[in-house]
Amino acid sequence: MSQAAEQPSSRLADVLLRAPAAEDPSDEPWAYRGWAALLVSLFILYHTVALLQHTTPAAGLAERFNRKLAGVMRSGAYMRATSSVQSWAMFAPNPHRTNQFLQVRVVTQDGEELDLLHDIYGRRDYPYFFYDRMGKINRRLLEQERYQSPYAAWVCREWARTHGGEAPVRVNFTKMWTKVPPPDKAIATMGFDPFALKLYKEPLKGFDCATTPHAQLPNDIRARYGFAPLPDGAFVDIEENTWRDRADAKARILQRRRAAEAGRGKAPAGKAAEGVRTEESTLPGEGGGAEGAPNDEPALPNEGGGNDGGGD
Repeated sequence: MSQAAEQPSSRLADVLLRAPAAEDPSDEPWAYRGWAALLVSLFILYHTVALLQHTTPAAGLAERFNRKLAGVMRSGAYMRATSSVQSWAMFAPNPHRTNQFLQVRVVTQDGEELDLLHDIYGRRDYPYFFYDRMGKINRRLLEQERYQSPYAAWVCREWARTHGGEAPVRVNFTKMWTKVPPPDKAIATMGFDPFALKLYKEPLKGFDCATTPHAQLPNDIRARYGFAPLPDGAFVDIEENTWRDRADAKARILQRRRAAEAGRGKAPAGKAAEGVRTEESTLPGEGGGAEGAPNDEPALPNEGGGNDGGGD
């Protein structure tokens, strides 16, 4: 090996073996210094106070102070912007006075109706030590009807997947509930047996597997399990209605209104008013409650004081 080739390697060895150790940035006691540390500290303080204010019940002795603090800090807008919204509706103002259950049944191609035992009734003892998530699913499906169609679609697909690709004809729901005795009655009887309470039943709307969106097992999944593909047009897709679609619909509504208002000066008063009423009556999302329109969106859970159904 030449002398020129040995020199770089020897210098590298000297650096690696004999050079002083470089300072480790992780040994620094502070991640930020100066103004950066001050700004980060102020943000953490604001976030902590906003979180405590937002999650503290608004009623009670501190109601006035709570509302004033919320107005000064604008904590509500901050919590919504950071998707940190919480609600005391899960626990208040009153606990659940009924135990609710959702019975799920399928009607097979042979006309037989089978109970899938998805309801929580009779599945756990009281008091229970282990949480069963199916109880929350039962209540949520009953409290929010918009979840029933997607759940029925999943039942149809899952049945087809586990039964040779043959989907059931229909999924039927039945609401079941028992009334929790009031405290004075429960104290007088030294408690009560939840399964000795009268069970009420009410049939709900069912869903056909052939017409419910996404209730059919798609062909790629059918091919994975070796099932025959669906006939053409058998798969019912979901009609997409994104935030952009709703914004475009709203823009079209405003454009039509402006055009109608601009034309009022040219047309006779009676005909112009009649034309405007006709025009507005056909606009989507107004008056008729068109599905997916901007003003017809269901309320989100845990907002607006709705019961969350938690508190298990």
